[in-house]
Amino acid sequence: MEKKGYNGLDLDVYEEVLDNGLRIFISPISRHTIHARITTFFGGSILEFKMDGAKEFTKVPGGVAHFLEHKMFEKKDGVDPLSVYENNGASGNAFTNEFVTAYHFTGAGHFYDNLEVLLKCVHEPYFTDENVLKEKGIISQEKKQDLDSPFSIVYDKSLVDVFHNLDFKNTVLGSLEDINSITKEDLYNCFNTFYHPSNMILTISGDVDPKETIKFIKDFYKKYDFKKRPKIEIKHKDEPESVVKEKDIIYMNNLSKEVLISYKVKKPNYIKDDYLNKIYFSFLLDMKFGAISEIVDVFAKNKNLISSVSSYLEVVDDYYIILFNATVKDGEDEIIDLIDNTIKDFNFDKENFDLIKKAVLNSTILSTENATGICNMISNQVYFYGKPIYDMYDKLKKLDFETFKKSIQNINLNNRSVVILDNKNSRS
Repeated sequence: MEKKGYNGLDLDVYEEVLDNGLRIFISPISRHTIHARITTFFGGSILEFKMDGAKEFTKVPGGVAHFLEHKMFEKKDGVDPLSVYENNGASGNAFTNEFVTAYHFTGAGHFYDNLEVLLKCVHEPYFTDENVLKEKGIISQEKKQDLDSPFSIVYDKSLVDVFHNLDFKNTVLGSLEDINSITKEDLYNCFNTFYHPSNMILTISGDVDPKETIKFIKDFYKKYDFKKRPKIEIKHKDEPESVVKEKDIIYMNNLSKEVLISYKVKKPNYIKDDYLNKIYFSFLLDMKFGAISEIVDVFAKNKNLISSVSSYLEVVDDYYIILFNATVKDGEDEIIDLIDNTIKDFNFDKENFDLIKKAVLNSTILSTENATGICNMISNQVYFYGKPIYDMYDKLKKLDFETFKKSIQNINLNNRSVVILDNKNSRS
């Protein structure tokens, strides 16, 4: 076990790698509720893969990672892990995004009991033809609810309009056809490939003893015979900078209009540090569309806007995807042009940069004051950057306005896709 720490944040992290390859990160904070999370690097955008040495890639249906997440809570003895957490005064859950699947619990007592439940949950599958068929109905209903959500409709459409080849264009839930095609064999194949400890990380934070916790985890794994696994190869797919379709209009029976604008931006290469590269790029959104930006007042005065304009930044392969979402009555072209003109205006104010930098430093400190935030931070950093960014706070303090301007000066914001969910009565 190796003790490390986040510089400037008074946050220690104990690292351990087990013989089976599981990487463990424990950050003790006294008198805090415990949060534990085990994450496998298998998400909704991973659909073609093989183990080293295999001749052919295996292709699985969209939505299989999310389907697998659901089925891991079904056990041969009929005991639901979530009910065990609840009986122990804790709460548990799981999530699947495009990149990972994670299982977690939060609770103050019965820590080792809950930790054992968590680890058993991800290592003891029980899939039958019958319970897989039953789950298809449950997840299909979840998908149908998505198909009734205006944002989900435009977001799902934007994925296929933005990406030519990357499997990110497939939704995490998959299509109804995907869901109904998933088999027990698909689930076991993906489980055996991606749920090996060498493809997982365990993060724990709260009022825990690192030494005792590591001992408990090592003792737990003695009952399992995990062989050393070959490296997993995810099929690489080249992705052009262009979008597939610049504009799409979907007509449905809805009262308002839902708008989603997606900018597909090749990652800038001025800064070689991936972490800093993303931070500097995110300042572009913060400065132009954040709380202190001028556009906020303009949006507030626009009578056609039903909702505020939301902005998001997603990292997909070699691209940053900037998303803007709004619900409008009419005048969507005006809103789209306003967003486009604003994001392409490269006049920046150093005073605003310094205010945002201060806010980022403050939010970083706040995120390390609870166990869930710490586990989330460590897990994300290990996935995206391969390890925790222990000098993160030092890097943030050194953020520089001139470097920011240089880092984004050559980005291309012309690859844009717009999806509009419109009322059928608007069809000409």
